[in-house]
Amino acid sequence: MEPKRKLLATTSSQAQGACPDHMKDRFSDLPNEVAHQILSSVSILDLTRFGTLSKKCRELYLSTPSLNFDEFNNWNKSSYAKQFKLLSSLDRFLVRRRENKIHCFRICWSLSYGKAASLYNELYRVVTWIHMAVRCNVEVLDLELRIPDTTMLELPSCIFLCGSLRSLSVHCNKILTAPSLVSSTNLQYLKLTNVTIDEGFCKWISCSCKCIKELHLEHVEVENITMESSSLESFSFVFPSYCGLCHLNISCEKLEDSI
Repeated sequence: MEPKRKLLATTSSQAQGACPDHMKDRFSDLPNEVAHQILSSVSILDLTRFGTLSKKCRELYLSTPSLNFDEFNNWNKSSYAKQFKLLSSLDRFLVRRRENKIHCFRICWSLSYGKAASLYNELYRVVTWIHMAVRCNVEVLDLELRIPDTTMLELPSCIFLCGSLRSLSVHCNKILTAPSLVSSTNLQYLKLTNVTIDEGFCKWISCSCKCIKELHLEHVEVENITMESSSLESFSFVFPSYCGLCHLNISCEKLEDSI
């Protein structure tokens, strides 16, 4: 009877979220690279819970190179107090990481359609997170931002000056201002979705993206695309059905795949 009681107690503790000591030890004994690979698929909320289990788990929690802020759409519809608490906790997490390397950072965020003060506070926090990722030498940056039509968005210039950045994806219903032509970038992959750009942005790609290999434009509003690249290998362009055909003129000697 005694073994059965112990089994029930163990099962009950696991059901409540407790982690047996031997399971903690097994995970702690893994090489950091393996542990980080496992944690890369964990949500930020579960990652935070994991960081409370032990000193080693906290070290892994604060050094995980892949971060996903993409599960908070329902939070954005909650009270302002809850929103503020969430934003502050994410701020603290990034501050505590200090300058630990970020390989991949994904932000999927729907800004509130409420008071202007709340909306601009959220937008300020998101831009601050991007600055923090750049300081941590981010290599892959994926931004999916849902922003009210009346709100302006200008991506921080640090994105286009980030020497470590290799892949950039931007999905938002806004006009993207062309970066300065003096800003050279090491981007190899660029994907733009549901944005509006002008010829200046195409000129920036031609002049400043000397390492670009893949360029994907999906539902992008643009009148003319004139572009030259000695490195581009793959190009795709899907224009919105409500827009007229644009003038397309590209010269890419290494282009192998185009849609």
